[in-house]
Amino acid sequence: MRATIYVTDDDQNVCSALSRRLARKGHLVRSFNSGVSLLEALNYEIPDLLFLDLKMPEMDGLETLRQVRQTIPKTLVVMLTAYGSIEDAVEAMRLGAYDFLIKSVDFSTVEPALNRALNFLELRRRIEYTASEKQRKYSWDHVIATSPSMNKVVEKLKVLAAEKTPLVFLQGEVGTGKEFLSRVLHYNSHEHLGPFVTVSCNEQGGSLLEPRVFGYERGAFSGASQAMPGAFEHSDGGTLFIDEIEHLPIPVQGSLAEAIRSRSFCRMGGSDHFPVNNRLVLASAIPTDQPGEEKKFHPELLSLFRKNQISIPPLRERKEDIIPLAMKNIHAYGEEIGRPKLDIDSSVPPLLEHYRFPGNIRELEAMVRRALLCSQGPVLTSLDFYSQNSDDLVGGHSPNTVRIHFELGRQSLKEIQGMVIHEVLRLAKRDKEQAARYLHISTQTLDEQIRLLEEIPQTTKST
Repeated sequence: MRATIYVTDDDQNVCSALSRRLARKGHLVRSFNSGVSLLEALNYEIPDLLFLDLKMPEMDGLETLRQVRQTIPKTLVVMLTAYGSIEDAVEAMRLGAYDFLIKSVDFSTVEPALNRALNFLELRRRIEYTASEKQRKYSWDHVIATSPSMNKVVEKLKVLAAEKTPLVFLQGEVGTGKEFLSRVLHYNSHEHLGPFVTVSCNEQGGSLLEPRVFGYERGAFSGASQAMPGAFEHSDGGTLFIDEIEHLPIPVQGSLAEAIRSRSFCRMGGSDHFPVNNRLVLASAIPTDQPGEEKKFHPELLSLFRKNQISIPPLRERKEDIIPLAMKNIHAYGEEIGRPKLDIDSSVPPLLEHYRFPGNIRELEAMVRRALLCSQGPVLTSLDFYSQNSDDLVGGHSPNTVRIHFELGRQSLKEIQGMVIHEVLRLAKRDKEQAARYLHISTQTLDEQIRLLEEIPQTTKST
């Protein structure tokens, strides 16, 4: 990478020689002969890397480092000295120096230090870019909440994010976006500085879940040859999302409730207590207020749920969000496949809004992706939302049922007739004899109708 590097040394010869050496490697280099002139320059530009002499008149390197750290905390500082001591190195590191080098005549120690610093800067840039992209992806603006019910969910999540609430319980049907909303909560809270760790209780057997969540000590069970941290420790300072909590064994749920209550936990097979320093988001598709369902949860955990429980409405109860969600996915998937300017025609909204979406948002996303693969032009029609592997409509109609959408006064009778013929041909898999039988006409008549229809520009298609 090409870096902006500042060199500060009161020895003009050292300063010039080191600056030339760094500039030959393609870096933008500026040099200064005192700590005072360096600090003044920092008001106008922030370098990536700073080589700073330890012994300088007027303001020595340690005092300059102390002030630099307050002004530009992210700049890496490499201290230089011709006769350093262990005490000086320790103090420099305590003040935040990245490295400490003894100056040599040929500057042989500089290049390894430079490479280490550049590798660190490159890694940090990648991490910061990834973090900023995730924060943008999970911003509040990316949550579709046109419907009143979803608006209430978002408002409650915003309150919980501001309050730094340690436990949140999300209840909603499969596919309603519980993990997505957990990530939104994470990236809009102080926890976004730490990791987001997920555990799905339905992907592992019950015996594996306790060590997965709490970790374990050596000898805790057969095969535990060394101690291992669990999800609690991995999510330290961040968010731990546990999905399908109803599949977590009841005794382990009890341990989880105790960890939440005491803000500490023990690894499996251990007695040492580790502090809990994260937000815990638990999720389930099981309603906790229905008779009998409470037996799937530990009583203490159930009581903790109800303090900060959010019920996410199914997609069929937030119809105002269906088309905005569809368009969001059309644009996202369109970008992925190199078709960023896709739109839908007027036949699509009524089709999607009348469908019940048993798989909720997850099903809508899959439906949109399939429609994009089926489509040809820049506008998606209702025909594009048919299954590739079935003749069923997305709305669950019989494969032998023809259903079309059109606007009164927009299409002529001849155009509507063409829509019917087009759909029947699709159901007959382009077999004209079968299509003619469906329509109770001869193949010759069907051919004539198709020929006539080709002369008429169609304004919409069947669904």
